[in-house]
Amino acid sequence: MAKKVSALRQYLNSSKSLHYSLILTLPVLAIYEMGIIFLFRNSFFELRNSGEILLRSLFESLGLTNPLIVSGILSVLFIIVMVRGYKIEKKPGIHANYIVYMLLESMLWGGLIFIGLQLFTQLPLQVITMEAKLSNINLAIGAGIFEELIFRLVVISSILVILERGIAMDIRYSVPLAIVLSAVVFAAFHLFMEVYSFPIFSQRVVGGILLGSLFYTRGYGISVYAHIIYNFLILADSW
Repeated sequence: MAKKVSALRQYLNSSKSLHYSLILTLPVLAIYEMGIIFLFRNSFFELRNSGEILLRSLFESLGLTNPLIVSGILSVLFIIVMVRGYKIEKKPGIHANYIVYMLLESMLWGGLIFIGLQLFTQLPLQVITMEAKLSNINLAIGAGIFEELIFRLVVISSILVILERGIAMDIRYSVPLAIVLSAVVFAAFHLFMEVYSFPIFSQRVVGGILLGSLFYTRGYGISVYAHIIYNFLILADSW
């Protein structure tokens, strides 16, 4: 006789999957890309998140500089990755209430991360005009999507493959090491956009560890929304 799984365990298992991450994340990806097209239609698009710097730099090296084309390619690539994971998992249907629970859970984690990281230092932000505020809101969404995609989904997964399959490291050590290494890489790439400051760099590392742990235990979708909520709280605190 099959063991009955509790409702909480069903939620935790399902909400961690790429199936639900796809459903949760696609709307904010669409909002972000439409925001880029609208907000920067008459001005230069300024990259402000390290994940997208990597992706857009790759496209520039290939001669693709048109923002509409690049946004379209990024969206298609993101959808392909998530749909591929969806097909592999073969999850039947969705529970609409799970989406609500995931949003509430993300708000909780984002708030806790914000409170915890304030113990290090406050990020120096000066946002004055309404246009600048809207741009920062939109870019805060993009940071959540692309930084979690690159530094959590890709980097952590890649490091785990190397540690566990390459050198047969025990999972008890490989997971913490992968999370810490990805957090250092995450903090280091922010130096492309800001002057080095030890308090801020250490905050980035700890933030990367917290988000990496959240990604590993709760999945990509929740880590994206928690990151976005954290970014929104940073912006709200600066206004």
